[in-house]
Amino acid sequence: MSTVLSHTPSQKVTIVQQVLNSDGYREDGYSFSGSGLNGAPVITRIILPGFTLSAGYPATMNKLDTGLYTYSFFLPKGATAVGTYIVDISWYHPTTFALQQDFVQIEVTAPYGLFSASVTV
Repeated sequence: MSTVLSHTPSQKVTIVQQVLNSDGYREDGYSFSGSGLNGAPVITRIILPGFTLSAGYPATMNKLDTGLYTYSFFLPKGATAVGTYIVDISWYHPTTFALQQDFVQIEVTAPYGLFSASVTV
């Protein structure tokens, strides 16, 4: 299931991911040696407008509660920040141990269609 978020440049984006077991209850993801994943979902990449990759990924999401994770980052400022961002998330299913993947789409638009205003006297 994908999610679409709407933001403006320089805002803080917070992504929440829920991990469910086969019975539909929240449970931490499966962790095994050498997987690179410790049970918590991982932001594997953030694709920026223009289809370039953001630096610093993969990054592990922060655990809030059993099976509930969050990750926050700030959008860049200015006109170049406008566009569509795609955040890829991966984790191992707690019951089947299968790799799970999801994504969040972030639509960034200019506030009121403007980036700056100036007054001429």
